[in-house]
Amino acid sequence: MTVKSAAPVLVGALLVGGLGAVHGVSTDRWGPSGQLQEASASLDRLPPAFGDWTGEDVPYEPEDMARAGIHRCVVRLYTNRRTREAVSALVVCGRGGPISVHTPDVCYSAGGYRQVTDATVRTVVAGGGTHPFRVARFAKTEGASPAQLEVFWAWSRDGQGWDAPDNPRVTLARAPALYKFYVVREFLPGTRAEAADVCGAFLARAIPEFRAALSPG
Repeated sequence: MTVKSAAPVLVGALLVGGLGAVHGVSTDRWGPSGQLQEASASLDRLPPAFGDWTGEDVPYEPEDMARAGIHRCVVRLYTNRRTREAVSALVVCGRGGPISVHTPDVCYSAGGYRQVTDATVRTVVAGGGTHPFRVARFAKTEGASPAQLEVFWAWSRDGQGWDAPDNPRVTLARAPALYKFYVVREFLPGTRAEAADVCGAFLARAIPEFRAALSPG
């Protein structure tokens, strides 16, 4: 699998796991709230380029996302023009119920991956604040490719700060609008790339830019 293919894999795994998880949670029976509409629309302002990072939009099917409880999302492959390192970034927005239960340990397992490390919390320092993210690594359950994926993920009620609570289903499920931020990179175990902090470096630069874009008004 190439680095560029990690974004579609991320979307596919999210949908496979999310379609089951969304069953039984609250839905937009009477249509999305004004707060959700505003939060979702703000994703259009996420910058495609900042600093040394340049993004390329990755296509997806909005209908599939909607069935997973996702009201709107942005999927991009960001490449650092100086180092040529790349990450896949996915930011989704929806009601707290379905968004709080979309976690990679469930989604990737349903999509043909196995988790090879425990999920830990990594605090990203960015924009004068601290932002805890969950981090775990995954490998394909079948196939000869030794490549692994490193996944960072966190939630935000307002796009101004990110957090990774122990039980998001309890603490975030009732949020009228909720963001989820995934960052994924591919690497070969045993190489210098394994120790590189590509996702952390990307997040340190992206979080202030995304915070400004998602700021209300």
